[in-house]
Amino acid sequence: MVQAHAHLGYAPRGAGLLYGVLWHERGPDILGWFIGSRDGQPLAAYFMMQDYYATAEPHLLRSAQDDVHGRWLEAGPQGEQPISHPPPLIEESSHELARLQDEFVRHWLFFGDDPQSAREVDALHERDLAAGAINVRAVRLGKFRPASGIWRYDAPGADTGVLVALSKRWPLDFRIDD
Repeated sequence: MVQAHAHLGYAPRGAGLLYGVLWHERGPDILGWFIGSRDGQPLAAYFMMQDYYATAEPHLLRSAQDDVHGRWLEAGPQGEQPISHPPPLIEESSHELARLQDEFVRHWLFFGDDPQSAREVDALHERDLAAGAINVRAVRLGKFRPASGIWRYDAPGADTGVLVALSKRWPLDFRIDD
């Protein structure tokens, strides 16, 4: 079983969830999944940062949608370009990544359009906290480091450099400062 790491950013008095990232290492590569907003709309994708631990400039590939087996894009200086199918993940890795993503979502997140989420939304509103399309479960907020404006959770021992490098290339609205 792989050792997965997580990072989440939350603006409690603003946008709500800014990003959620799950990742693990496979040799020099980073495999993972992220979720957040792009132009105010939810966006989730699987990703692979090729050669993260081998070169100074890792190569980011991501799924075009929240589908590990669907179309993939390459993020480069000129924007995102489609890559040939099949996706760059070997079958075993794609199954493990999909399993980890499912666990991450069940543990950390809920979605505002889910009819089962009314209690979760109420728990956030009782604390005068933001709730939107993608949300952090109220019972998990104690794991965040509160700060003015943005609360953050970084898994213990996780390489935060992965988060910074990824955020420079992902299509989400929010970026992480070095």
